[in-house]
Amino acid sequence: MKKLLILFACAAVLTLTNCGKQKEESTDTTVSAENAASSANSATSAETAEERRARIKREREEYAERRRVANETRYKETPTYTDSKGRTVYNSAEVMPVFRGSQDELEQYIQDNINYPTAAQADQVEGTVFVEFVVGSDGKVRDAEVVEATSDSVKQNFSEEALRVVSNMPTWTAGTQGGKPVDVRVSLPITFQLEM
Repeated sequence: MKKLLILFACAAVLTLTNCGKQKEESTDTTVSAENAASSANSATSAETAEERRARIKREREEYAERRRVANETRYKETPTYTDSKGRTVYNSAEVMPVFRGSQDELEQYIQDNINYPTAAQADQVEGTVFVEFVVGSDGKVRDAEVVEATSDSVKQNFSEEALRVVSNMPTWTAGTQGGKPVDVRVSLPITFQLEM
């Protein structure tokens, strides 16, 4: 079976500008897989491909907005926390971490490394998982976890693959606070969508 991976965009994070005003940078990662066998099944589906894409986009946007609001509240209530090893982690920083210096490179990394799980293709499962992780002051990714998904089925089918890809990311450019590199928590929505 031939698979085609398509990537639209990546991370959703809330950043702080130097003047103390909040600036939102929101993008999203969508991964698609084309499965020739599933094309036959789509003809009998009650939902058209266009309706399905619109539904998935709407779900992704609703969940992303809810995550954005939750993160914004967390930033205001708790700007930092101490992890299990006693390290201070910022929920937001003056300068947020950047993957190898550009958003385009993050998109390319995910496109090149993520695999649409075979069982999810066969069952035509689609949706978004939200992965949060820490980018350390050394730029290394750690403590990745799936914090939410658009459904239980999506979480079961895609969590392992999303965590594998995020945990194996190469070094990022670390975030900074007061001009010094710091550990920063990042949120990344990854959407898995079949191309019919």
